[in-house]
Amino acid sequence: VHIAVGMWVFPTLLLFRHWTWALVPPLAFCLLNALSLRFRFFGAIEVQERTVGTVLFPLSFALLLGLFWRIGRPEIAAAGLMAMTWGDAMAAVVGQSLGRRGYTLWRQRRTWLGSLAFLSWTALAVTLTLRFLGRYSSSRALLYGIVAGLSGAVVEAVSPRGTDNLTVPLATAGLLYLLV
Repeated sequence: VHIAVGMWVFPTLLLFRHWTWALVPPLAFCLLNALSLRFRFFGAIEVQERTVGTVLFPLSFALLLGLFWRIGRPEIAAAGLMAMTWGDAMAAVVGQSLGRRGYTLWRQRRTWLGSLAFLSWTALAVTLTLRFLGRYSSSRALLYGIVAGLSGAVVEAVSPRGTDNLTVPLATAGLLYLLV
């Protein structure tokens, strides 16, 4: 779900001419996901524990578009979303399947391998996004990608139950905005 939702940012940037119209789909999904969280309309997206994460991810999508596309920096919005899209998704896959050694924060178990997967996949996704969408040099995009991966991994680790779907994209995009 993370990958499908997050990758939608690229068609969004191509299909919509103005940022205000681009907010309609993610805000609609905020509402639908909130209703599903309450009434279990879409059981497939609530497979694991029920958290507000399914509502917060499209909300972060809308907030990032509204904040950064509005000021002519859509690559920052897309890069912030890539931290959740690829970093968080791969952290879960790698951490659950291969992670053995871990740590616990806010009563949530994390694995070191999952956090490393978050860092590396976020670095890769942010680097590619900035390189091709933002037209940064390869070295600058890589540097910003690594910094985004490191900071995103920390934010993801300390965010309690599902709030990482909001905190990671916003923190990553905010940091990138300050750096570039």
